Amino acid sequence: MSASVAMDRGHLISVNNHSPTGSQRDYNHVSDPEYKKLRDLADQAYKKRQSLSAESQQAYKAGNGDKAKQLSEQAKKQLQVAEDYNFKAAEYVFLENNSDSDSTEIDLHGLYVKEAEYILKRRMIAGIQRHESVLNVIVGKGIHSQNGVAKIKPAVEELCQEGNFQCHIDPKNTGVLVVNLQNARIPNSWNSIQPLGGYSKLQNTYQQQQQPQYNQQQQPQYHQQQQQQTHQQPYHQQQQQQQQSPVEMLLSMLCACLNSK
Repeated sequence: MSASVAMDRGHLISVNNHSPTGSQRDYNHVSDPEYKKLRDLADQAYKKRQSLSAESQQAYKAGNGDKAKQLSEQAKKQLQVAEDYNFKAAEYVFLENNSDSDSTEIDLHGLYVKEAEYILKRRMIAGIQRHESVLNVIVGKGIHSQNGVAKIKPAVEELCQEGNFQCHIDPKNTGVLVVNLQNARIPNSWNSIQPLGGYSKLQNTYQQQQQPQYNQQQQPQYHQQQQQQTHQQPYHQQQQQQQQSPVEMLLSMLCACLNSK
């Protein structure tokens, strides 16, 4: 993926297969062809959007306003295509990484930094409202980041600093940040978090009453069962889900699939 395109979503989080609870995960998004395909398709759409935008500007400068407008609209559609593919990739990798996660941890591997920050804020808000004491954030060690420099760890540390949350590196695993939620307060600025890019077409109504534990079934089964559950839900619950942003809908669906441990 080109650096210019990656900037649209932030840097990619590197891989780390070790859970703070000691469980081992075999999944590695770096070698997952489906994940790579979705990110590549998003990359291609971003590049096409950039090309169309440049053509639109050239047409405008040449005095062809109609063509410039047409090309501009096509560029907007390509941006939406890119955002949709990125969401599918984020959904896919998040489910894979968190299928066996403990209720006190969240694995952010395979997400772009901006995606991870958005999801983490929502998860921390839910944890505070449920009076949870700690959240283990699996951020990786930057092994597969550009130039081997970790991007997500400093981003999460900065997020915690801005929100006045205490956090420290797990002494047993340097790829995990332990965030203290005990007696923490939700920053005022977090109460109006806006969805990212193409995710903004739906409202933010994260279902905070559900326990944040992740589905232990395989991903294809998850999608099939979720579809069945949707048909069985009362109408008002389906209506509420339709108002969610895709990222928050993802978190809500994950929560709904599990029993309390």
